[in-house]
Amino acid sequence: MNLGEWKDVVLLFLGFLLSIGAGVIGAYVQRRIDRRGERRPLNRLLNFGPDQLLFVFPHREEIPEAILPRTSTEDFLAMNNFISALLNIEWPRKIGVRDTNRVTEADRKRNLVIICSPKSNILAATFQKSLQQSQSEAFVFQNDDTGRWHICDSDGAPYHSKSWGQEDGYLRAGINRHDLPSQNYEDYAVITKTTNPWNEKTKVLWVAGIRGIGTWGAAECIKKEWRQIYDQLPSETKDGDFSALLRIEYNNCDITSIDVRRVIPLGKQ
Repeated sequence: MNLGEWKDVVLLFLGFLLSIGAGVIGAYVQRRIDRRGERRPLNRLLNFGPDQLLFVFPHREEIPEAILPRTSTEDFLAMNNFISALLNIEWPRKIGVRDTNRVTEADRKRNLVIICSPKSNILAATFQKSLQQSQSEAFVFQNDDTGRWHICDSDGAPYHSKSWGQEDGYLRAGINRHDLPSQNYEDYAVITKTTNPWNEKTKVLWVAGIRGIGTWGAAECIKKEWRQIYDQLPSETKDGDFSALLRIEYNNCDITSIDVRRVIPLGKQ
């Protein structure tokens, strides 16, 4: 093989290597573009302000030997699901947690994810009072004469959790209380996003069920079924504030169905 033929072989080999490299780089760039396109709607939905984010969960009964504050299983799962959603949008800033007994005035001015209803979360109760004054269309929680909570829309229409009756029915049927987690339940929940009433530069996102499984399911909606909310928002307010009503189904220690029944766009506070 003469020198010219060797040059042709080398050039052919180099061209082959370059074409592979270009293909790999092109595929990587395309994947990055595709991921960015997939994240953009969720980024619009979770458009928190330029500050760190705090999860605020209910104060639970303390255990003397424990150092960290206690939380329920449902609260923990809710926060874990929401953190997964933040990872999906590559949240760039710090994430912290507070129980309601340790929230400071400075904490209130952060981006907040409030976990649970006013029944157990005192910051949720304070936030709901502000919400009712500024956003009368939003879904809210009320306590009825029996001491059980329910959700109301702006017209006062109530949404009750079927889980109370389901739980009572299982117990009457002779199912042991320890076996209740393996049964079927249905609950209602709310996801509301507004400007933070304590700092107009940040946001509050409230995730709350009538019962714990509703709170868990609402946070799982942010992780897995957020497009149900996004698709119901008007095209010009995809990044706007909203209040959403959800029906959550649970079976055998898992959330099996999330149905976003209604999404109400909210005006500026």
